[in-house]
Amino acid sequence: MATTTVGPQARGGVLGVNASFYASPASVGLLTLNLLDGLFTLLFLQMGVAEELNPLMRLAYEQHPLFFMFSKLLIVNTGLWLLCLHRRMRASRIAIRVGAAVYGIIVIYHLAFLTHLVLRWPGVLG
Repeated sequence: MATTTVGPQARGGVLGVNASFYASPASVGLLTLNLLDGLFTLLFLQMGVAEELNPLMRLAYEQHPLFFMFSKLLIVNTGLWLLCLHRRMRASRIAIRVGAAVYGIIVIYHLAFLTHLVLRWPGVLG
């Protein structure tokens, strides 16, 4: 019987001595930012102050808000899992970092939009 183990990594990340999974800071950031994006989007959709522009995610939201969140998390987590399987490839590591950066920009946009709503609260929702 053969077993596969990975030794400790020199660069940061979450890894046990006999673990076969490595979660880089960019991977954890991507997952966290994706979750925040989903929560902000769901909040804005529920408040009726935004529309989902992605046709696939709009369809998921129309089915049920929880299905929207489940689909969003599943799609991104599956993509990240595939990239992590090929983490030895430079392109895979770059894609994870770019994905985290893109989600970072999206979350900053959500925060700016939330600030806009709060500053104009009575006029927007009243």
